[in-house]
Amino acid sequence: MIVSEIMTTHLVTVVPDDSLSHAANLLRQHQFHYLPVVRAIHQPKTQGLRFATDNSWPVLEGLITSNDIDLAAAVGNEKSINGEQQPWEERRVAEVMNRSIMRVTPTTSVGAVAQLLVERGLNCLPVVEYEESLNTEQDFGYEARTFLVGLITRSDLLIEMARMLGAFEPGMSLHIPLPTGDQTSLAKLLLLAAELHTKIDSVIVAPPKKGVPHVATVRIGTINPAPLLVRLQQAGISYSFANFQSERDTHA
Repeated sequence: MIVSEIMTTHLVTVVPDDSLSHAANLLRQHQFHYLPVVRAIHQPKTQGLRFATDNSWPVLEGLITSNDIDLAAAVGNEKSINGEQQPWEERRVAEVMNRSIMRVTPTTSVGAVAQLLVERGLNCLPVVEYEESLNTEQDFGYEARTFLVGLITRSDLLIEMARMLGAFEPGMSLHIPLPTGDQTSLAKLLLLAAELHTKIDSVIVAPPKKGVPHVATVRIGTINPAPLLVRLQQAGISYSFANFQSERDTHA
């Protein structure tokens, strides 16, 4: 799975000349913690740029976060060029935004994105396409622009994981033990499901962990799994029900 399949493309952005007050209002209004900072340019559609629309091209300039604004507010007023005190609300986004940010492309694997978010302690990554990869006939010294085409967040990854696990569809999940990596039981389950015309929404086999039994999680897309469960028992295939109880449910 790649980034373009799950990224957010309807973005709320600011420009470098916007005030911090405007950026703060957008963050509160949409309950975001970060905003991409872009500079719009207008030109005919460049061949090969798949995700931009019309003739408006948002060039990524940086990222501004709620922490950046909180820090600017804590510092308070700053002296402007003419020496007068300038309230933090009137300062420009360009003064406090992060310019050196990590970014990914639409074809980056979702697994690589998850690793970056965890290892770097990030909540989001801009998704970009590079002009240099689209047009190789540039003058020497020409600085290629980076076009913002989306944003991928931890929430996007969690929602996609929940979807893959069938959380939004009726059905149930089974754990199938895979002792010593033997996938025979899983293969037999899939054959029985095909024979009974039982829908299988997903099959997830995570890499084994030391001290944790190796299992496959199979999401069955039916509210009547009894025929399949009976056949599993007849075939001697071990299984257990996957319980997705919250801590609150457990205490209750």
